[in-house]
Amino acid sequence: MTTYVTLQEAASYLGVSKATLRNWDKAGKLKAARDPINQYRVYALSDLQEIQARLPLQEEKSPTIQEPKNLTPREIRSLINRLHNILRDNDSHSNIIERFDELTKILFLKIQAEETNPDLFYMSREESPSDFADRLRAAYLRIVQDDARVPSQFKELRAATTAVCECASALDQVSFRGVSFDVKGLAYEEVIKNTFDKSDNQQFFTPPQIVKFMVEMLRPELHGAICDPAAGTGGFLVEILKGKVPHKSLTAFEIDERLAWVAGINLATHGANHFSTHWLQDGGTLGREARDFFGKYDAIITNPPFGSDLTDPALLSSFQLGADRSSRRRGILFLEQCHQLLKKGGILAFIIDEGVLNGNSAEDVRRFITENFEIQAIVSLPETAFMPYASVNASILFLRKPRTKTIPPHETFFGKAEKIGRKSNGDDDLVYESDGKARLNSDLPEILDLFRRQNVGGSFDASELAYTAEIRKNLCEDPRGWRLDFRFHHPTRKESQRLLDSSERTLVSLADLCDERNETVVPSKELEGQVILYTGLANIEAEAGIAHQVPTPANSLKSAVKRFEPGDILFAKMRPGLRKVALMDGEEGGYASPECVVLTVKTDTTGRRSIDPLLLSVLLRSDLVHGQIMHLIAGIGRPRLSTKDLRRVRIPVPPEELQQTWRTRYLAEIEASVRLRDKAEALLRDAAEMERNAVHNLAQEFV
Repeated sequence: MTTYVTLQEAASYLGVSKATLRNWDKAGKLKAARDPINQYRVYALSDLQEIQARLPLQEEKSPTIQEPKNLTPREIRSLINRLHNILRDNDSHSNIIERFDELTKILFLKIQAEETNPDLFYMSREESPSDFADRLRAAYLRIVQDDARVPSQFKELRAATTAVCECASALDQVSFRGVSFDVKGLAYEEVIKNTFDKSDNQQFFTPPQIVKFMVEMLRPELHGAICDPAAGTGGFLVEILKGKVPHKSLTAFEIDERLAWVAGINLATHGANHFSTHWLQDGGTLGREARDFFGKYDAIITNPPFGSDLTDPALLSSFQLGADRSSRRRGILFLEQCHQLLKKGGILAFIIDEGVLNGNSAEDVRRFITENFEIQAIVSLPETAFMPYASVNASILFLRKPRTKTIPPHETFFGKAEKIGRKSNGDDDLVYESDGKARLNSDLPEILDLFRRQNVGGSFDASELAYTAEIRKNLCEDPRGWRLDFRFHHPTRKESQRLLDSSERTLVSLADLCDERNETVVPSKELEGQVILYTGLANIEAEAGIAHQVPTPANSLKSAVKRFEPGDILFAKMRPGLRKVALMDGEEGGYASPECVVLTVKTDTTGRRSIDPLLLSVLLRSDLVHGQIMHLIAGIGRPRLSTKDLRRVRIPVPPEELQQTWRTRYLAEIEASVRLRDKAEALLRDAAEMERNAVHNLAQEFV
């Protein structure tokens, strides 16, 4: 009776890789049979014995198959997932954390072996799987046994023999030389993905695009002793190594012993010579152990944890921002602790929840920042920056600890990135140039360029991407909330105020010019069976002053909507930066989204209006009005303007005759723009027709 063995067993018997056996099968050198149940390759033992006798000595070792040096993150994820599956399938009793530990050890051993013993992961034909696995375990122990940075619980390779052999076989076919990103970080991301409940574990990893941006923003200031007090896998410090930033030492602090170990492995793997990792058990960087490191660092770069509160009364009382409180967000306390860890003149790059920069509950934090740091830059990130692991609006603070008690007046750079070169699923967001070359779809390079230009004394025009402002001067003029966010300090706001102050017209509040129509109905209940004209937010065009009334079954609208009449103005209070404002001048009224404010221009006793509704609708989407409200927009994810703040907007009201003249001119300009757009569309249609005719005429010539 013929004895058959699996692909893995055949590879071990002949001392070749599974890939080699697959190639031999395709070439007919050693044909495989198929298992009748699962259709996997199996080999007759007699065929293996025959080919072993004929196998040339030089084929005893199959050449290592080298992956391209610049492996993509997607290829790394695929490999890591494969290794994870091997560990899971061969040890059903292990948990996900134990598998992560073993995966990290095997990866570390592979990377070390490529420099000192490139044949380590090759299993010769004389070795049994047990002997091979024991050899790898011994090799790992030799590397880590005298390293005090490796905790005792991580000094033994504990994975099952079969798992070690299969992982080694997979890794023998690739090379990690020249890899340009944090392998351990990506490995850990893949292991934790969709595993831990965010309410219990708020660790999420800083996207590499943001890590690199932060390092490049600080590059001229990075030197000496550099620290990450919430190091995770050490991604920021590794980027400093990869960027060849001059430094004296790198230090990683972690409250998690496992992550402290992984950060140390990561730094060593990337060639760090002068580094240390510290597992701070009692409160982490916020605990008492960290006090031994106060005033020791020239630069700190970090993304602290923001998803949990510190509630220890003793620790809270040791912080200015924690005193007399029952709890405080750890990220806020990290900011104060970073100030303590820095030397005078030291620089800090710090990711912070956007709510800390403008929320009512964090004014004391903002005052702490302005009183204890020179604010060099604040860069706002999009809501999707940390997805899919977290959805949060965040900004990056670039701060300097002053050398003296007095902070001199200075300009602060503000940037706002809508794109960072990363999709919400974690993949790179790429665009392609005309020559076919790909680049990241990101605002960060331009923001970096503008920041560097400012630092060398250059200037640039303020925009929705970047501007500069003297924060303390702005706050002294308008101290409400002591805000530090992008919208509050934007020069459009100041320009709007300047125009209002210099206006010769009478300034009237929107509340005095308009009544708010607040007639709400629930169509599915009160208008059941009818088809109504509905205008949702999506039916109002941004900045265009155009809104569409869409026939909609009332039964499909389960929430309250607002009634409007012809001549009313709709103002979208959600995401007001889109400037969705329109005069509803159709023949019929209708219903609008509850996120709209419905405004009706008031009339006097004679029926006359103090301002033309069309002109008012235009002004409400102008910079003159946007500058008055942009700093009042609040909320994370779905920012809104309150109706109360909208009603405070001031409008210059000219005489009626001037309004009529300006209305006529405005309508003429709009009509001219429509004609020009129609002409452009006609030219495009003509061009398309010409192309079709060219194809048709050429085909006719051929027949």
